[in-house]
Amino acid sequence: MKLPFLSPGLLALLVAAGGALLTGGAWQQAKRLENQVAQQDAAALLDRTADAIRARLEENERLLRGAAALMAADPATTRAQWRGYVYTAQFDELPPGTLSIGYVKLVTAEQVPALIDAIRAEGLGDFEIHPVGERPLYAPIVYVEPFAGRNARAVGYDMLSDATRRAAMENARDTGHATLTQGLELVREVEAQTHQRGAVLYVPVFPAGMPAATRDERRAAVSGYVYATLRLGDLMRGVSGPAAGELVLSLYEGNAKTAPNLLSGEGTDGERRADGRKPMVEAERQLQFGGVMWTLHAATRPAFEATHRSQAGMRVLVLGTLATAFMAWLAGWLARQRRDAREHAERARDASLEENERLRTSLGKAELDAATAAARYVRLLDHAAFCVITFDEAGMITSINRAGLRMLWYTEAELVSRMPYASLYDPDELAARARDLSQDLGTLVAPGLAALVAKPRLGLADERETTYLRKGSSRLPVHVTVTAMSDARPGEGGYLAIAHDLTERRRVDEYIRHLAQHDALTGLPNRTELHDRTETLLQEARRKGNRVALLLLDLDHFKHINESLGHPVGDDVLRTIADRIRGAVRPRDVVARMGGDEFAVVLGDLRHDSEAELAASKILARVSEELQLAGQALRVTPSLGMAIYPEDGDSLTDLLKSADSAMYAAKQGGRAQLRRFASEMAEASLTRFTIEALLRRALAEHEFYLRYQPIVDVGTRHVIGVEALVGWETPERGVMQPSEFIPIAEQCGLIGELGEWILATACQDIQALRNELHRELDVAVNISPLQLRQPGFPETVMRCLDAAGLPPDCLTIEVTEGILVEGGDTTIETFRQIRDLGVGLSIDDFGTGYSGLGYLTRLPISKLKIDKSFVDDVASPGHDRAVAAAIITLGHQLQLQVVAEGVESQAQFDVLRHDGCDAVQGFLFCPPVGLARLREILSSGLEVPMQEVVTVRI
Repeated sequence: MKLPFLSPGLLALLVAAGGALLTGGAWQQAKRLENQVAQQDAAALLDRTADAIRARLEENERLLRGAAALMAADPATTRAQWRGYVYTAQFDELPPGTLSIGYVKLVTAEQVPALIDAIRAEGLGDFEIHPVGERPLYAPIVYVEPFAGRNARAVGYDMLSDATRRAAMENARDTGHATLTQGLELVREVEAQTHQRGAVLYVPVFPAGMPAATRDERRAAVSGYVYATLRLGDLMRGVSGPAAGELVLSLYEGNAKTAPNLLSGEGTDGERRADGRKPMVEAERQLQFGGVMWTLHAATRPAFEATHRSQAGMRVLVLGTLATAFMAWLAGWLARQRRDAREHAERARDASLEENERLRTSLGKAELDAATAAARYVRLLDHAAFCVITFDEAGMITSINRAGLRMLWYTEAELVSRMPYASLYDPDELAARARDLSQDLGTLVAPGLAALVAKPRLGLADERETTYLRKGSSRLPVHVTVTAMSDARPGEGGYLAIAHDLTERRRVDEYIRHLAQHDALTGLPNRTELHDRTETLLQEARRKGNRVALLLLDLDHFKHINESLGHPVGDDVLRTIADRIRGAVRPRDVVARMGGDEFAVVLGDLRHDSEAELAASKILARVSEELQLAGQALRVTPSLGMAIYPEDGDSLTDLLKSADSAMYAAKQGGRAQLRRFASEMAEASLTRFTIEALLRRALAEHEFYLRYQPIVDVGTRHVIGVEALVGWETPERGVMQPSEFIPIAEQCGLIGELGEWILATACQDIQALRNELHRELDVAVNISPLQLRQPGFPETVMRCLDAAGLPPDCLTIEVTEGILVEGGDTTIETFRQIRDLGVGLSIDDFGTGYSGLGYLTRLPISKLKIDKSFVDDVASPGHDRAVAAAIITLGHQLQLQVVAEGVESQAQFDVLRHDGCDAVQGFLFCPPVGLARLREILSSGLEVPMQEVVTVRI
């Protein structure tokens, strides 16, 4: 391009200006991308923090809801029972930020003296209501936990005396919902050296049996409040997790981010910098909870910004500036060269001006192109990520790029013109290559250089994976391609070797192989690796005449840990158990994870069975030791089954079957134990598999049926309902009892389908009787714990009701009491969803498992059923009669109906009637009958109440 009107200086200035514009634009784009990533990351941290705050508030609300249910069910709850509930529900530790959990009792001025006397009689001799003053209604703190220090001194404080607390309490009373106060000064903060703002969360207490559907009813019914005192600084502590050092968090009341509204955090003062710079990112979120709104504001700290301020923008700026300066200098230099050439041409008198100018221009362009190409080639080689070596016909290295020097640990002076290329190879490898080439090419190839260039001399590329010898003789795996340089002049030929480092690729390949053979969570071998290593141990045992033991280990009730504490804690448990098993066996033994919570251990090179039994006992003891995870003490026990080669199987498949049968026997025998395989276990396994196959056929061909047994009112002796039993008659095994096939249905995953069939059939039968007999009739279905824990169970209940046309309030779900403790919060939430459908809930076989008052008061149940085991000897003086009487008293105290099952004699009936039992069932009155006979009983004109109950036992 000709610019005769531009001077060299002006041309350089124009090039510099253009380069500066491009550099500035690229720098701005890099900064925009940097800020965008920072804003997204800060927003994600803030969202997680807001969710954590809301979760802590909801945890307090759940605790208070249970406490309110306790006080509503039994207003006479003692101080010791209150303390027991709080610490049982919270595993001896209150939620973060919660100073205390308390109970406030509403009393009128006339009731104050009696309240003071009652509390002083409990041992609080200095109890007084404060602040002193005449008021129509008082709300003193009666119970508080933990009962120590400032909390103890707060007992007697009248919360209605403070306008802020009173407003929140009245709102909770009117709405029936949990309500937070505005930010306030807590009673205990007056004495505290470290001052924090606080808030109080209230849940109203409405006594059981009192109507509380409308605002007026709630105002009339409220008897007090349970509350949680929150220290907002402590509530905020730790909510941001690892991001604590990256964000300045401030919690404000309402929308205004002003100092008077600051509830917790550093506020705007915490966002100031010593250098005066503004935070890189600011963001906020609104939290709505308990009738108040909080604003969570976050500003980034230098630690956050240090990880988000990349050097990309600076590199763009520096490189762009250098490139611009170089281009400006080059443009000026070329312009000066052209100007000088033009002046020189004008002084040349013996030649044509135009020809000289054209010649100079051509020569200048050719030189520039050659220089540019050479510079580009050198730059390309120096920046390549792979090794590039050239060597001459004699085999001496003539050049090597920077990547090659880094890979081989040599300096350029040590290699170029001083070292043969063949010295980078192991001589044994070159000798082997020469033999292979001699065979492939049909001519003798000498070891050394000849083996490296035999194919390139024929115009072929020699490409293969091999090994270079680094400085110091360490080995480097490489992929090398050697070719002849075709542009060399005759007599000046040479060769080009390009080598790629295979270290990382081989590491990745090895990692992939490891993943294919090992469990990702625990790092233990998986089934594939277990098979290979066990076959090796079995082959060795066959040669030496030794024994091999296979242990199968399954964790008892592990599913409850996942459901109650979450899958992350469950994963930690599995990793810890895996480490314990590894530590309990020899290094040569095989420990594998089979999937889920099942592990396998293979013990090889055994001479006696006692060695295997000793190792299994050690594993059982080690795994059963207490765990400390998620701030809690956990104890997980295993059930172990053991099979030994050659008696129990001569292959891995046979040993696994035998060990599985033994493990099943360990679980059936009470869990937390070891069982050695025995032949009768194989028969039991065969029976189990046979029944499983029959179950699948029975579900497909509708082989099940229901029978019904009347339930009788104790006072009137009228039939008030029936309980139904599921039956099954097979051509192969005849009539089978539920105790024979229900456990197998649970183990093989068929209980959900079977339970849904029974639920749907019962609903259809009862609705058909309601329509035919024109009378009210309810149905209660006893649900398996496994079915209750299945996702979507409330939807299954609603689907069965809709299909039959049965109203939800005509259905009651019965569960055994053991599920209340085993299921945890997940089961309680399922119960609440069922209750919200309008379906009733009942506890079956009460007294045979673990019973907790806290669970009974937290669940919306309406009935307790006394187990037959207590009824059998109830007519004889002793513990069974005392237990039955205690269950009846407890049920009535909780306003629950009590039913006794298995009544077979008049003496049993008389005792239960005397002790106040509401209803009974058993062979004394009627055995189970079919649906047709039930229809006859209900339509026979017998006097019966308007509500009958049909219970279906699964």
